[in-house]
Amino acid sequence: MKFLKLSLAASVALGAFSTASFAQPLEDAIKGIDVSGYLRYRFNSDYYDNGNNNSNSKNTHRWKAVADFKAPVADNVAFNFGILYNNESNDVQGTGGIGSGLGSGKDGSFGVSTFNAVITPDSTATTVIIGKQRLATPVTNAGDDDRGTGILALNSDLEGFTFAAGAFDSWSIDDVHKGYDLGDNLGTSVTKPLYALAGIYGVDTAYGHFGAQLWGFYIQDIVDGLGFGELSWTGSTFNAALQYAIASLNNDAGDVLSVVHPNGNPAGRANIPEANDLFVINLGADFAQEYNVPLDVKLGWVTNFQDGTAVTLNDDGTAFKYAGALWWQNNATGISTSALLNRGVAGFGSEQEISVFYGAIGYSMVDSRLRIGLDYVWGNNEVTTGNATLYDIDFQEITPRISWKHNKNLTISGYYAYLMTDGPNPVSGNEDQDRARARVEVKYSF
Repeated sequence: MKFLKLSLAASVALGAFSTASFAQPLEDAIKGIDVSGYLRYRFNSDYYDNGNNNSNSKNTHRWKAVADFKAPVADNVAFNFGILYNNESNDVQGTGGIGSGLGSGKDGSFGVSTFNAVITPDSTATTVIIGKQRLATPVTNAGDDDRGTGILALNSDLEGFTFAAGAFDSWSIDDVHKGYDLGDNLGTSVTKPLYALAGIYGVDTAYGHFGAQLWGFYIQDIVDGLGFGELSWTGSTFNAALQYAIASLNNDAGDVLSVVHPNGNPAGRANIPEANDLFVINLGADFAQEYNVPLDVKLGWVTNFQDGTAVTLNDDGTAFKYAGALWWQNNATGISTSALLNRGVAGFGSEQEISVFYGAIGYSMVDSRLRIGLDYVWGNNEVTTGNATLYDIDFQEITPRISWKHNKNLTISGYYAYLMTDGPNPVSGNEDQDRARARVEVKYSF
């Protein structure tokens, strides 16, 4: 018979756990814990043609699993714990068809996504979250695993209003430039403190729901000030929203953005404008409730007035009501709203002017389980320095969509986005580019 030799410390630890007064059967330990999350598979087929007989394509398989565990409230305190598996960032296509994260090899990252305590006092409509949590703000995307470690307080004592204040000493954004140790789903974090304040208002009237929100952000050595505001109205058929974001970025030499956007600027300053903003008008209609016609449409316009458009930390931020899928997420158009991505951002000393019109239509059938839609986008991006035009790009995107809600848990969806640009490209210098993406997604929520 073999005996396992344990150190004294390990023996004491095992003995303590085996006789601890809090030991209990597993069934009792997990009683009352809520579990939610989803399993998602995505297949992307991307095509690129730079107009100079240089084209390529790439297929990627992407898996994601999210599970959040919420313990029951005891004495006004509850604990949340979340786990995450995600291989979205590890999809590098190498030469000769050899790469990583392409579907069958070693890929992905697995770890703790949230770990926090939630305090809800009886005497006030206040919630305080302390620990690692998702960053659900207009300039980040909690659904893309943006998260921070710190404290967030929410108060709704005043009817119709919610006030929020947050402070995070470290945080992570899923899609930032790899030239700086900022994330890319690789488990790294930004260690510059992030502070946020917000006020949110909503009221139901005989004329529809009126809403407003105002957010302010400060990030040491990165963002001197960032504000986001929205006014919205939703009626029984029609809806409208005005959105505006403005940012003053810290592009001093030696700070974070000078590493993310270097490109040899005078005195080592970051190659990104300090003054940025974005303005969005969105008009929509849904004819299902009032007219029993399962048709929805939206129209919108996007523009800016400052030198650049870098007003978010993640260009997948869910606040802006765009249509399309590609035009703000690649170098072809030269447009990006993220200050932390080294793409599509006008350089230091330049002035960027964008004008983007979009429209989308959707029709539901089969008891609203099947939805088909079509997005169309037309835009222009002009960047100048002094009296010289660096580039002037016109672009169009056409994106048909389809989704099938098999049941309350399982949804299958897909789209084919086709982007065409006309004008010298700021990266490749080619006159025209075509890009396309076909996506199939299967998502099971629980």
